[in-house]
Amino acid sequence: MKLDLKKAALTALICAGLAGCASSEPEPVEFDGSLYAGKPVDSLTNEEPPKTEMEAITRGDAALGSKNYDLALYEYLRSLSFSDATHQNQTLYTVGRIHSAKGNLPLAEKAYMKALEYDANDVKSLEELGLLYTKQGLTPEGRTYFFRAINADQVRLNNPDILTSHSEVTEDTLSKLPYDSESPFRSYMGLGILSDVEEKHDIAKRYYERALEINPNSTQAIINLGYSHYMSGSYYLAQRITNRALKKEPNNEKALNNLALIYIALGDNRQALNIFKRNMSTPEALNNVGYFLMLRGKSDEAIPFFQQAIDKNPSYYKIANENLERALAEVRLSQVEPVESEG
Repeated sequence: MKLDLKKAALTALICAGLAGCASSEPEPVEFDGSLYAGKPVDSLTNEEPPKTEMEAITRGDAALGSKNYDLALYEYLRSLSFSDATHQNQTLYTVGRIHSAKGNLPLAEKAYMKALEYDANDVKSLEELGLLYTKQGLTPEGRTYFFRAINADQVRLNNPDILTSHSEVTEDTLSKLPYDSESPFRSYMGLGILSDVEEKHDIAKRYYERALEINPNSTQAIINLGYSHYMSGSYYLAQRITNRALKKEPNNEKALNNLALIYIALGDNRQALNIFKRNMSTPEALNNVGYFLMLRGKSDEAIPFFQQAIDKNPSYYKIANENLERALAEVRLSQVEPVESEG
């Protein structure tokens, strides 16, 4: 009997030293609501609290699959509270994506930044920050994070050579960067767009081509490549590339508008009009052809299109009247001979 008591006492002592024998599951800390925005959490679920990080993540995945975004956020954030959590950066990336989809950009930014605290080379979070800043017009910040995403990808691919600055990037250095199907094609595409804006069309094309090497099915990358060729004056090549995009997505509005611009540049205004009419009303299409002709310095050719737009819908199409007045003024101005100075 005394031996049994000694054994019981020894067992109790060992259990105490191991922080409890009956329950070894980690206890979650208090839910951190600083990254939550949505319905009151008390109204989201009546289930028992998750017992592990993976149980909370699984619940979040299920809620996300059923488009219950508030519940998904709540469950994902609850997964972060476990002391033995190991998926924090992936979870925070998903939290950021949900906030982005809901239009809550400050919380999306905060989630991506917090993900980087767990993994500074989290390519997906770096890329999302690049997209987030660029969409807000914060070009330098967007460019920085696009480069960081590409460099983090080079670390993943065990390449010691990284892009050190925007000014040093050439077609040659870009062509030497390794890539695979998991590389951040949207970062390459984002840098292509920023290069086009700066009228650096040659390097922009290389960025788009790399994006297409990573993701050959990206219609947007094809459209951007075609537009870059249009911007640099290669109209027939731009036409062929843009038609490639339209074969994939026949009703893609961006591709149709770009193709119409290409036809205007080629002097085929009627074909441009027909293409514009595929995704807008006839008065809008007529006004568009006139407007882009005017931008190209062909105000005399633009006037009939503005007049037709007004005839089609005189009460609605006020903007066509304004454009017509501008075109007429430019034509009159072009007909005024310069006054020769005396003496």
